[in-house]
Amino acid sequence: MDPISLLAAFLAAFGIISTDAVLHADSVSVSLYMSDELSKGTAKGEIIEDMFIAKMQEIGDVKSYFGSPSVRSNKSKTIGAVLAKTMKLEDMTAAIQHTFGMKTAAVNGSFAKDEKEGKLQLVAMVRDPDEPPFPLVIKRDNNESLPDMMGRAAQQVMEHLAPYITLVYLLQDADHKHDYAQVDDLIARELAAYASSAYYKERAGILNIAGIVALHKQNLPEAARLFEEADQTDPSLLIPRLNRAFVMLAADEEKGVDGYLKPTMDSARYQRSYTLLAAGDMIRAGALMSAGKFDQAAAALDDAEYWDPTSAAVPSLRAEICAERGDVTCVQKYKAKARSNLDNFETYPELASLYYHISWRKGEPLRPNDLRHEMSKPQLAPAKPVKVSAETGKTP
Repeated sequence: MDPISLLAAFLAAFGIISTDAVLHADSVSVSLYMSDELSKGTAKGEIIEDMFIAKMQEIGDVKSYFGSPSVRSNKSKTIGAVLAKTMKLEDMTAAIQHTFGMKTAAVNGSFAKDEKEGKLQLVAMVRDPDEPPFPLVIKRDNNESLPDMMGRAAQQVMEHLAPYITLVYLLQDADHKHDYAQVDDLIARELAAYASSAYYKERAGILNIAGIVALHKQNLPEAARLFEEADQTDPSLLIPRLNRAFVMLAADEEKGVDGYLKPTMDSARYQRSYTLLAAGDMIRAGALMSAGKFDQAAAALDDAEYWDPTSAAVPSLRAEICAERGDVTCVQKYKAKARSNLDNFETYPELASLYYHISWRKGEPLRPNDLRHEMSKPQLAPAKPVKVSAETGKTP
């Protein structure tokens, strides 16, 4: 263990440095200033800063397989930060964070009136440990509300500090509006920014999201191309290969799914990526169901449930097998389990098999996997026993 890591472990063991140095890894500290004179015609600086932070948190809270940064006001010091300052350990704390690959970015800015038009504007400096300082100037548009202005500014900051998370956020918003202009623009900018081979991991992640966007647009060939490019860019990122297999299933090419997925499943086992293993087994099950091999599909779903016992998608697919067999009681059993798992089931936009319904029936259109809506539908009533006349042997 290197000296800084050893010292960090020693200090943490004796409570000298709190563990919140780790808990606040990959965080963003925000400090915005507004003079009392300027706040008279608008709002207090603390309120405007809260608007800014609220939008950053909204973007950062989006569900993602890779996690997201936390955002806090610079006024909200953590216990560890206060203790480190008291003991004059700030530099050492920063060194420890750097050693463990942690990033703490900062947004510092102030409000002023534009000299020419007299409009409110925010002048800020965004500091990312991995990038040069990024200046930001946001001027209030005509008839623009303060929350809208702060939302626009916060989104620009997040596009710089956390472009991937911002892209996932914009993707989900675009899915509701059916307008992908902002998403396409950010993807183009980030692919240009990550053009160098040194950024292959970042580029692969963006290409995978671009493939998901193509799925949203019902463009299966383009989605397949982008997932293949993402896989070639970073073969250690298994998600694009799972998504490519999902496209094969959606395009009625289920015969090749199992063989295509085998190396990916082996790698996922080696990496202990249980969510990916469950997703892969669900795709395998979908391919087997499409081929009418329901017993083998049920076995694949057994594996998926082993990897992810809280999944709501697995029992939902089991219910479909039961429906194909005409077993209404079995359908009710697995729909009830899917319903009970909904609160804990993790869905990630990066994984097509968790974001979309497994369309195993031939010609069934691709649609979002809205399990909450599906589970809210009335349940099928169990079949009533048919009475047979003892005399005639016929139903009355």
